[in-house]
Amino acid sequence: MSNGKIQFVDLVAQYQTIKPEVDAAMAKVCARGDFILGEDVKLFEQEFAAFCKAPHCVTVANGTEALQLALMACGVGPGDEVITCTHTFIATVLAIHQAGAKPVLVDCDPRYYTADRV
Repeated sequence: MSNGKIQFVDLVAQYQTIKPEVDAAMAKVCARGDFILGEDVKLFEQEFAAFCKAPHCVTVANGTEALQLALMACGVGPGDEVITCTHTFIATVLAIHQAGAKPVLVDCDPRYYTADRV
């Protein structure tokens, strides 16, 4: 299927390489009906915590929530300003806003594409 665009990622091709495993796992989840905070999530959290040599792992719905929780865990909240690059993904700014802080966008160093001196 060519539409003249360069594909960023081919999720269908990736899925095809692990289709039997994914389909079997999904069938088990559907049979149990535990779509949210089910047995597989609990097992993943335990296994990932062990892999990271951490006492706990908490899953979240998406990267925006992960960033927001990290900011809140660091005590970032109303009245705070958080500096981030202008070329960041929108989730970064949304997480800062959702934590109650003010996002402050800064220009980037043209050589390294990181935050310029602040």
